[in-house]
Amino acid sequence: MSCFDFVVTDLDGTLFYDRENICDRDRDALHRLKAQGIRCAIATGRELDAVVPALDRLNLWDDFTHIIHSGGAGVYTIATRENQMTGMLSIQTLCEIFDRYVDLGLSFVLPMDGKLYVSRRTALLENEARLLCYPLVEVPDLKTIIYKPMNKIVLNAPLEDIDRALPILTADTDPRYQWHRSHDNYIDCYARGISKGTALTALCETLGIDPARTLAIGDNENDIQLLDAAGTSACPADGTDTAKAHADYVCCPAHEGAFADMCEHYIFEKN
Repeated sequence: MSCFDFVVTDLDGTLFYDRENICDRDRDALHRLKAQGIRCAIATGRELDAVVPALDRLNLWDDFTHIIHSGGAGVYTIATRENQMTGMLSIQTLCEIFDRYVDLGLSFVLPMDGKLYVSRRTALLENEARLLCYPLVEVPDLKTIIYKPMNKIVLNAPLEDIDRALPILTADTDPRYQWHRSHDNYIDCYARGISKGTALTALCETLGIDPARTLAIGDNENDIQLLDAAGTSACPADGTDTAKAHADYVCCPAHEGAFADMCEHYIFEKN
């Protein structure tokens, strides 16, 4: 009998090793978990609208019971199609964030109503829109189109610009929001207190699962709270040093099947 009742995986950089595809080894591990009656969930910074096309394309819906999305601001129950949202950023807060940091020179990104609104169109963002199946709409002053609270706003730029901006953003102590790096080219802003970890804790309470019997894997700074909240955690070898420092086990690189490596180490080889 497994020591784990719930397995949770990040998508981009972990299960989706190149942000688009899953390796056969990981797909087989998902099937084995399902056969053993162990529930699996996704925990991603993507909005739900950006997860659905990927699960459709890769035929992965049957392998998961829940999707923690939008960095923990939402939890989608696949069986009932119920989507619970929390921790939204108000219109005023979103506009103030834009004004406060527009001079950093990075591209602001706002996923809204099935479109990717950006303050500046770049090749990076054109590729991102293709990957997420979103139409890309350039609006230099995003304040002009923000009409409702949103779960996040994002900054996108080349790696060196993200490295330059990150210390400035994470030093911001505004009680309404917080910044997390989610990818080499992204820094995400969520309502303060929102994280994949808090969402996992709440979901475990709802499902009656002991958090000590959860196993999670993630590769980046926005996965740290997830790794800390799980009873046991892992990180791909090509994850960030910070994420690896919070993991109990460092797996092989994501493209070699880090998710499967974790499952083999903690579940399959124990049974």
